[in-house]
Amino acid sequence: MKETLSALFHTRQAGSHIRVVLVAVMLVLALPILGFGAMLARAQSGTATATADSCPPATPTSGTPTPNLCVEIGQYDIYFNPNLVTIPADTPVRVFLVNHGATTHDFTITDHKNPGLQNLNIHVVLEAGKTGETTIKAPEGTYYFYCTQPGHEQAGMFGYLDVKKDASITTSAATVTPRAG
Repeated sequence: MKETLSALFHTRQAGSHIRVVLVAVMLVLALPILGFGAMLARAQSGTATATADSCPPATPTSGTPTPNLCVEIGQYDIYFNPNLVTIPADTPVRVFLVNHGATTHDFTITDHKNPGLQNLNIHVVLEAGKTGETTIKAPEGTYYFYCTQPGHEQAGMFGYLDVKKDASITTSAATVTPRAG
């Protein structure tokens, strides 16, 4: 009887070790996947604030003061990140653009899909890997921005600039970009 109990105990102990090893292997395999998922979630739905310190130094322009506020917008194949941006109304804000894509992209805010709003006439074209900037000083409203390269807007390369009185700069990214406001 004693030998039977001892054998049973060792069998359970061996089974327990196997379960522990299996759980450890599953965790080792799952952690990179969970980490990657968290990174994607952060990139897709993160909210951030921006100041002049969060952007690279401005390109000096003769006779034009550099705005104190700045926001960075990345261009990718084929989306903007962030694609939802809030800035204060009637205040100069420097928009620093980085083309992370493999092809030419642009950042455009015109009267296209902006009925009843001032035409900002902004069009900054960037080759792959290049940076650029523009300054926006706009009245209140929700402005549509997009890439004019053939097929890019239709593929989802657009976003919204929400200009509000006394707003702080905030940014976020959405997989499906809803009409802001």
